[in-house]
Amino acid sequence: MDTLDQPTIPDPSSVSNRDLAVKYGAIWGGSSILMSLIAYLTDNDLAMPNTGAIKWVFILGGLGITIWAVVTAIKTDRERLGGYISFGRCISLTAFMGLISGAISMVYMFLYGYVINPDFQSQMKDAMYAQWEAQGMSEEQMEMAAGMAGMFTGPVFMAISQLIGGVVMGVVFGLIVGAFMKRERSLV
Repeated sequence: MDTLDQPTIPDPSSVSNRDLAVKYGAIWGGSSILMSLIAYLTDNDLAMPNTGAIKWVFILGGLGITIWAVVTAIKTDRERLGGYISFGRCISLTAFMGLISGAISMVYMFLYGYVINPDFQSQMKDAMYAQWEAQGMSEEQMEMAAGMAGMFTGPVFMAISQLIGGVVMGVVFGLIVGAFMKRERSLV
């Protein structure tokens, strides 16, 4: 029974935030894909080294959308919980958002590496060789470095790293944003 002095505050364990994680995780992942596609179509592929200052425009734009999605999801969840949210719930919400975003980005990376830009791996290799040559590396050093970098530049590894990176970024954003947005209930 609600009274003016004692409003009913829902138990956090009874209020699911999966729908928020899916919705805002999809916005996060979708915006990453959109930024990547625009960069690719404007010949500023974000996955390539040395794409110049325009790369930062795309990175900062994507970061802004991600921060908006994280803040909005936490704020909405806090409102559902009667104005209170724990630090742990902030982190779990954003980690799940990162998982959703990473899964979407992982699927996109497979499509990108095999359908959209099938020459991706060879372009990456050429860009690395040009960068190493500019640094004055010998042919032997470049071959050794290419052997080590080869497996990390393939679409499969990059797709898997999207999933892992999404969760890690979700936790990092949850730690930072959650530190400011948490509001614990007093036990009085």
